[in-house]
Amino acid sequence: MKQWRKLLLVAMLAWLVLFLSLLSHFLELRSSTMPRSRSKASGPSLTRTEIRRLASIQGGPNPGGKGTPNSSLAPLIQGASWREQRRAGPPGLPQEVLLPDTQERHGGPREAGVLFRPGRGSSVTAWSLEEDREERRQRQRRGRRRWSAAQRGSKPTSDGFPGVRAEAVHQRLWRSNMSAAMLSPRLQKALRVYLNSNKHHVAYRGQRRGGRSGHEVQCELKRRARLRMLDGREEPFASLGWAALVPPRPLEQLQASEYQTCAVVTSAGAILNSSLGQEIDSHDAVLRFNAAPTKGFEKDVGNKTTIRIVNSQILARPKHQFNTSSLYQDVTLVAWDPAPYSVDLHKWFENPDYDLFTPYSERRRRRPDQPFYILHPAFIWRLWDVIQANTEDNIQPNPPSSGFIGILLMMALCREVHVYEYIPSVRQTDLCHYHERYYDAACTLGAYHPLLYEKLLVQRMNIASEHDLRTKGKVTLRGFSAVDCEPAGV
Repeated sequence: MKQWRKLLLVAMLAWLVLFLSLLSHFLELRSSTMPRSRSKASGPSLTRTEIRRLASIQGGPNPGGKGTPNSSLAPLIQGASWREQRRAGPPGLPQEVLLPDTQERHGGPREAGVLFRPGRGSSVTAWSLEEDREERRQRQRRGRRRWSAAQRGSKPTSDGFPGVRAEAVHQRLWRSNMSAAMLSPRLQKALRVYLNSNKHHVAYRGQRRGGRSGHEVQCELKRRARLRMLDGREEPFASLGWAALVPPRPLEQLQASEYQTCAVVTSAGAILNSSLGQEIDSHDAVLRFNAAPTKGFEKDVGNKTTIRIVNSQILARPKHQFNTSSLYQDVTLVAWDPAPYSVDLHKWFENPDYDLFTPYSERRRRRPDQPFYILHPAFIWRLWDVIQANTEDNIQPNPPSSGFIGILLMMALCREVHVYEYIPSVRQTDLCHYHERYYDAACTLGAYHPLLYEKLLVQRMNIASEHDLRTKGKVTLRGFSAVDCEPAGV
């Protein structure tokens, strides 16, 4: 009897140990799938998954400053080449953390991580090496539901405005009746994080005034943001012989006369099922972006490409096959990469977000007859200045989107510019790009780029009817040559 009691006691203890082990394992598993708690005093911050998603979706050029060496190591690596500096990084972290895999969203949903290196005053402290599995599953489920809704003809809701149908979003854009206060908490949080991090050390000291007319905005852009490319005569490029490397004729002088009509074709998912291809191809010149294809989408986006704007990731990342893909052949190419707001060309050359200088010089030597330019960083940041000058809000201290840059480039080259689905039509969707099945409101409303403010500014300059916006997502803008900015009576 006494031995029976001992056996019973041992069995109970074994069950208790097993129960506690299972409970501990369950709690660890649960905590690993939940975002870390944050005190209210910690200020605005994003979960590591949100940081990864918003940075890569927005294009942000490398949100972690991938090519930027730790400032505390500068004296130690001053003599190293800029490529060696890009590989060096701060000590104490594994290489995969220093050189995370990021890109602008034109190749499909990313699975690799993003290094977000916060600036001074930012409460962001997390580095993400792996996307949270549950978040990924939730995003996939949302994508499947939205794809099914689109197939049925249902009208989806927008993540940017929780509980608000997508139709309300585009109607507000048509009427310029939107503000950052109306964004979802997630996008508002992203805005605060980017304001705090201020990676490019933006220090805007100009005036701010909302309510300018579209004509006044156009004249301000014409005066302050003149189209400018690297011409090879500024250091450090002059010492490297770039004066003989860049095209001898400026982009504005490639044609005997300016283009009369130009189309800017965005990569927005809303252009699907538009049947705008023939209309787009009827323009004198057509601008497209990054890796957006035409093959298989001709009915909606057309087939003609005159100019293609590419960010530095297209040149630097092997997966885009810059040297072999037909997307980048037989067209005029314009590349860009964000530099510091101070437009320090030496610092930019040493530490670009992605190495565009090596592939650019190689391409120019191999194909000297193909027009290929690099936008001067001063042009990009002057565009940002004009956006900030026309709102009382603090906008994201990051470069404008490729879309806004492309629109202003064509306004400098064309008499009249038609922009398709930059401001969305009734086909508005959170589908980021027409050539990939990925949904996020940040692609329409902005997280990294000041996209909402860009669109409000473009809508202010728009002279097209609401019918064009509603049915085609079509904005009509006068080119700078067609805008008379002289004071009345002069």
